[in-house]
Amino acid sequence: MREGFGPGLYWNKLSKKDCERLARDPDAHLWLRVYFAAQWRLNQIGHAEFQSGELAEVLAKKGGKPLGEGSVSNAIARAKEKGLIKDESNARCLVLSHHHARTEKGSLSCSQHNARIWRPRATASSRET
Repeated sequence: MREGFGPGLYWNKLSKKDCERLARDPDAHLWLRVYFAAQWRLNQIGHAEFQSGELAEVLAKKGGKPLGEGSVSNAIARAKEKGLIKDESNARCLVLSHHHARTEKGSLSCSQHNARIWRPRATASSRET
């Protein structure tokens, strides 16, 4: 069954490994690298969490020097302006719109935004039906 946004509008699939590679590419625009970092770490509720300072390391300059806090903030702001990530995004969690991306892997929560989706676990009796 095809899942999509509406008549004639369907989902694409992205390689998380390739998204990581593109997020780390120092020759690409920073705002685009932020977007690929979000795609790489995307969880089931559309959040992409990073440890403190980790996004700066992912977006490192040539030679591996992590970006400064201001540069990371500016890159995130540009990605927001371009509509690639949601306004609540920050250096600890990049958020993609639910109509933009979806994954079946990863957590159902975000500690940065205190967000969680509860889904009941399948029990033996519910699996039998």
